[in-house]
Amino acid sequence: MTDDLIGKKIGGYEILELIGRGGMASVYRAHQVSMNRTVAIKMLPNQYLNDDTYMQRFHREVKIVAQLEHRNIVPVHDYGEENEQPYIVMRYMAGGSIDDLLENGAMDLDQIVKLLDQIAPALDYAHSKNVLHRDLKPSNVLMDDNGGAYLTDFGIARILGDPVSSITTQGVVGTPSYMSPEQAQGQSLDNRSDIYSLGVMLYEMATGRRPFESDTPYSIAVMHVTQPPPPPRSINPNIPLPVEHVILKCLSKNRESRYKDAMSLAEALRHAVNPPVVNLYDTQPGMALSAAPPVEQMPQPTAPYIPPPPSSGTSYASVGASSSVPAVPRRGRSQRKPNLVFSMALGGLLGCGLLTLVIVVLALVVNSVLQEQVANDLAETETALAVTDRAGTPSSRETPEATSQSALPTAVGEATATPLSQLTPSASGGDLNALLVYTAERNNNFDIFTLNLVTEHETRLTSSSLNDIYPAVSPDGERIVYITDSDGDYELWVMDVDGRSQRRLTLNTVNDRYPAWSSDGEWIIYSSDVRGDGNFDLYRVRADGSGEPEELFSDGARNSFPHWQGNTIVFTNGSNADARTWEIARLTLSDDGEVEGEPEFLTDNDIKDWSPVIAPDNSIYYLTEGEGRSAIARLDPDSATSRIV
Repeated sequence: MTDDLIGKKIGGYEILELIGRGGMASVYRAHQVSMNRTVAIKMLPNQYLNDDTYMQRFHREVKIVAQLEHRNIVPVHDYGEENEQPYIVMRYMAGGSIDDLLENGAMDLDQIVKLLDQIAPALDYAHSKNVLHRDLKPSNVLMDDNGGAYLTDFGIARILGDPVSSITTQGVVGTPSYMSPEQAQGQSLDNRSDIYSLGVMLYEMATGRRPFESDTPYSIAVMHVTQPPPPPRSINPNIPLPVEHVILKCLSKNRESRYKDAMSLAEALRHAVNPPVVNLYDTQPGMALSAAPPVEQMPQPTAPYIPPPPSSGTSYASVGASSSVPAVPRRGRSQRKPNLVFSMALGGLLGCGLLTLVIVVLALVVNSVLQEQVANDLAETETALAVTDRAGTPSSRETPEATSQSALPTAVGEATATPLSQLTPSASGGDLNALLVYTAERNNNFDIFTLNLVTEHETRLTSSSLNDIYPAVSPDGERIVYITDSDGDYELWVMDVDGRSQRRLTLNTVNDRYPAWSSDGEWIIYSSDVRGDGNFDLYRVRADGSGEPEELFSDGARNSFPHWQGNTIVFTNGSNADARTWEIARLTLSDDGEVEGEPEFLTDNDIKDWSPVIAPDNSIYYLTEGEGRSAIARLDPDSATSRIV
């Protein structure tokens, strides 16, 4: 198609100027004489007039758009042919496209929210009609002169279940920079492929650049399939952390981890940009609450990491009072050294639809000798154990509700197991020595909070649309490691104890869970589902984010709930399919941080034992289950005996 059409009439339309040209069609601004209005005319270039594939796509676009009557989809006014050349007449959009807005770089977040609030319902409407767009990109979102946004260009859209559509759109079609991994691989598609493309657009609007750039379209497509996107805040540090979470969730390689529809995405982004004000008095009556500190936005310190495939294991069980359990050796691999801090706290009770967090403290953080008094204190302290998983077999998908430690509090600094009811507020307002860190559900979302046990003031540390769980406090009481499902799978994050300087430690496409600190605070040990089969291997990563994660132990089973004290690591090992096989295991490290020999199994029974913690006297406390009840057990590793405390 050449510009010699300008000034000519096609049908009842006078061609005024060329306003856009793509790989498949040219678009002109024209004047409709009969209606005395400006319109846009889309025409197929001459070289494609004898190409059946392009002709069918052109005709199919008319068929698709004709059935999509939505206020935010560019309407088609007319369709015809002139000298065997087809054309589509559409509403003229005077405001250009999002692509034009991006010429000035990253866009304002409020403007992005307004645009997405218009695009999302239109996309969901198309999906409700079984239409996949398959070519969402900034140039295909047009603007009117009042800021209205409209989806356009359904030229390679696909109607699900339409055999003709399948024939005429076979192979990989679309724009590589915005393709979902499954689209780039020529796999079957559903609406979540468009959600991924929309996520790429959000990434570009928020950062001013696309997540993947390369010299060839093929290499860009490969990057969508194989590489995690750079964190948006590494490009634009002004992006709030919750907004980054939303964008990365859209860009998950696993379609199951993305938003289920565009409206869910739009709502999440809206809340991330403008978090709702939460009245915590509604959920914690009688508790004086302090405002959450502002979260300092920091660039990400680590490069993306995908751990190599190895293997893993985990275990559950319960121990009768004074039962004798011999240590049974098995298998291992290695890591680092620690210090002296014991922090143990259990909480979180799921009840009948409304999840109520029962904060019950078992806080034994000690710098001096507690020895056998630990067991006596536990028996005498007013504590309660909240049971979150009473089944013998673990859930196939570990949500915060289904994991036994998702709402476990961790004490910071020196504290004794004193009942909360006996604490009296001090004039100074208390300090970190009486601070409890825990996960709580508020408004159907899990965030991390602190509770000052002296003043009973609660502070929210995280506030995002995603779940922040498993907080663990560093030995010096200054940092908290936790996990969040920032990009559709759980990653490790660390922040200061006041909630500032939130930063990512791991970035991959699998779940990283159950973080714990080494005694010297230099390392964080955690479990990683490197094969994506529900089993976990033990890994460690430096707490400052330097270097890459290192594998500590793998045996093809499920290894989880690690705790690291001195040269000893205790953890849960067993079958992912049956929690009754879960046992407490122990690894010994050399002075240079390498695993020495095979692991010892400290329990050996047919009930679930899990979540071990090493006390300052080297005894081990853990959760155990039997006859439908959960309890806390104490194990003396020297005598290999355990008892319920």
